[in-house]
Amino acid sequence: MKIKSIFYLSVVSCSLLLVSCGGMGGVKETKTADSSAVKTSDDLQKLNAQLLAGPNNAELYYNRARYYLNSKNYELGLADMQRALKIDSTKSKYFLTLSDFYFVINKTGSAKTALEKSIKLDDKNVDAMLKLAELYLYVRKNEQSMKYINMALKVNQYNAEAYFMKGMNYKDLKDTARAISSMQTAVEQDQKYYQAYIQLGIFSSARKNPLAVQYYKNAIKIQPKSSEAWYNLGKFYQDIGDWNNALGTYTALIQIEPANKNANYNMGVIYLLRLKKYDTAINHFTAAIKIDPKYVEAYFGRGLSYQSGSGKDLKLASLDFDACLAINPKFEPAQTALKELGKK
Repeated sequence: MKIKSIFYLSVVSCSLLLVSCGGMGGVKETKTADSSAVKTSDDLQKLNAQLLAGPNNAELYYNRARYYLNSKNYELGLADMQRALKIDSTKSKYFLTLSDFYFVINKTGSAKTALEKSIKLDDKNVDAMLKLAELYLYVRKNEQSMKYINMALKVNQYNAEAYFMKGMNYKDLKDTARAISSMQTAVEQDQKYYQAYIQLGIFSSARKNPLAVQYYKNAIKIQPKSSEAWYNLGKFYQDIGDWNNALGTYTALIQIEPANKNANYNMGVIYLLRLKKYDTAINHFTAAIKIDPKYVEAYFGRGLSYQSGSGKDLKLASLDFDACLAINPKFEPAQTALKELGKK
């Protein structure tokens, strides 16, 4: 049996997540230097006491709403923002935070209206401009997104997030050269811009450009426990055939995140197809299966490992191929494997 001819998924692909900005990757913390920080339950109790003494203070409701936003208590936070705006509807930052709540509960139309009001009240509110740009990017209206990005850059030409958002628009438009240029500008403006390094790594990986290694390592320096960055780095090494570095990187990832099934799976692939160390491959495929008992490709990889080498165990191989079909009856590689074993 020719292993390579039917091996279904030799690797799991690089992450293409967009997680840096609000609506697409979690609510972005709005920068408001004039608001009181409410970070702990003790702070919240003090704020509640202040509200009892001054129930018509819009700023207090706004501060409590920020606390609820950060603690993901969206219902209470939205109610507080609505109270704040009933008292004072002249503050740009209030509408900006209101949009955060609407983003997270998926009311994008209401978020858009709130952001437009925020900008109308303060035509230099870069955070509002970039969140509106993000919203338009989310619905793939790139021209409108670029409009608000350029507005933000007129206010602050050194804003790293604006260049990142511009890069994501170019990526959406499949203009890779401009996307890369924008991401590079983003990291020039902010050398700790994690997501820009991730995107640069993805672009470089697609071209098998060795620069991907440095981009991912830069991301890891910023977020040492990022499974995304470690995984993408290991995947790049695997794609270019650098098995030792791939295995070392996946091993480091598993130490950070033991339940990472894809790292275990990819290590199994390398030991099976490239290094011909079948027992080690079996161990990694088994680890992936323990993490995800329905990981059909891992059962298939383990079945091939049992079938290979001097210590063939065709019975165990057959059981794993049967397990593939129990999970997915249309999984053709397992069907083919069983036919070659004379089982089907």
